[in-house]
Amino acid sequence: MPHSTPRFGVIGAGSIGRIHLEALRTAGLPVVAIADPVPAAREKAREFFPDAVLYEDWRGLLADAKVDAVNICTISSMHFEILREAVAASKHVLCEKTLTADGGQAREALKLKLKPGQIVQSAYMKRFFPASVQAKAWLAEIGRPLCATVRSFQGGWCDEKMFNDPGWKPGAKGVSNIRIFASGGMLHMAGSHMLDMTAWLLGEPATIACETWAPDGYDAELHAHALFKMRSGVIVHFEAALTNLNRLGAYQNGWDEFIEITGTKGRIELCFPLWNKPLDNAPRVRLYREAQKSWQESSAPLVNPFQLEMEAFARVCRGEPSEFPSLRDGLVVDLWIDACLQSAASGGRMAFPSY
Repeated sequence: MPHSTPRFGVIGAGSIGRIHLEALRTAGLPVVAIADPVPAAREKAREFFPDAVLYEDWRGLLADAKVDAVNICTISSMHFEILREAVAASKHVLCEKTLTADGGQAREALKLKLKPGQIVQSAYMKRFFPASVQAKAWLAEIGRPLCATVRSFQGGWCDEKMFNDPGWKPGAKGVSNIRIFASGGMLHMAGSHMLDMTAWLLGEPATIACETWAPDGYDAELHAHALFKMRSGVIVHFEAALTNLNRLGAYQNGWDEFIEITGTKGRIELCFPLWNKPLDNAPRVRLYREAQKSWQESSAPLVNPFQLEMEAFARVCRGEPSEFPSLRDGLVVDLWIDACLQSAASGGRMAFPSY
């Protein structure tokens, strides 16, 4: 495939699609086509790239020869079909999380035959924060990792109505709107990013024990709590939850998302800002060294990780070396979520599935 700056087509112009469009515009990357079935969404998207061709059907966008790379920003249940057809159309693909709706689809995605030089990237943007990169670089400073705590409590916009929300209960289609749009509950919505970060920093799990909770009548979990024994032997305590407590977290805005890794020689602590307002607060990362009995805190700049993600994707599409969350990385998260849900349903410990 030619190694030049890709011309983008964005499929899905809802909230996450507009975030991608803004990031692409800020990065100075060309968007030549946008697809969405909703006329108002298409017109709103035109504000970002006035000259982009608008399509009602994503298939028309994939047939557009001017499009080199596709950003999939639709509801999660549509990801696999569009991904499969985009790969067949020889497009580079950046697919929003979760990669697919479940582990079965993810396994099928991994079997897709990519052309030489064709790139498929999973959109786990937290890796691109400079603070995340610093945390990974500091791992060697803490000796052998022993245990970790990983949390994603999402609040700041919820109240007690979240415990009796029709959107979380099966509707006319037999499933809830949450399952239609996000493929599941908080493991998909909050946990997926933090599972990717856990895998990036600590590798894959060997075994998984998980419990979930939701109000009666819900078909997706509000809370998930798990213990993972990683292949390296590290024990990870993991939590993902929706909360109505509005002043939690390092920034006291209800967003309580962090990773803490303790090793034989020290500890790393990393916390993240609100996902769709990363320029309001910088991530925080600090290192404790037992030898010096002191903390070091890195000065993390205010950055838009979505912009950094788009720039990295464009670089790798051009054939430049760049680390990025791959198709396999997206598969790992999808299988991990499946194993968590299976563990919760069975009440037992699960081995991480093979792939």
